[in-house]
Amino acid sequence: TQQDDPRTGNRPYKYAYNDGDGSTAYDVEYPLQLHGFDPSFHFVGMTFNPENFTDMKDKYFLLNGRSYPDTVTQGAQQTQATDGTMHASQPLPTLINIPAGGRALLRFSSLDVTEEQTLASLGIPMHVIGYNARLLRDMAGNNLAYDTNSITIGGGESADVILDASDTTKYPAGKVFYLYTPELDHLSNDAENFGGLMTEIHIK
Repeated sequence: TQQDDPRTGNRPYKYAYNDGDGSTAYDVEYPLQLHGFDPSFHFVGMTFNPENFTDMKDKYFLLNGRSYPDTVTQGAQQTQATDGTMHASQPLPTLINIPAGGRALLRFSSLDVTEEQTLASLGIPMHVIGYNARLLRDMAGNNLAYDTNSITIGGGESADVILDASDTTKYPAGKVFYLYTPELDHLSNDAENFGGLMTEIHIK
């Protein structure tokens, strides 16, 4: 649903769930899919050999199909085909832009088949409002949402998180924060360091 924002009187005001009390209100929404990629396993499949799933070991860790710094690069990624022509892939970056004084809804889902993934947000706490597409309420309707600085989900799981930047003294326009994994071996692109599961949060 959408109505005028009671805080500003004009900015669109949306809700992650039909919560009945406005507690899941947000301004902007970003879907974030977490997954990994094992190039050796992929190569075996390309050569028409049987893949041994027990040998899978991810070496690239991705948000919406991209590793940092490509997660914040605008526009589609370009890949050269065998005939020399360029083809666009992964059209959407994972850069999170929150309007000053606003709230962002992050919808996490994990497609990883080999291990669990953890994402942390330092500076802007994560307010977890839903798990596996279900509002965090008990059978009596009590609100079970909670604040944390990291969240871990396994393959096939999802979580809904709100980043609340409504306090403009803490989160003024121009400030940059990071959403990343604290698992250091997942902050790499195979042998290349400083990549993997990380993106930026910009207060606009």
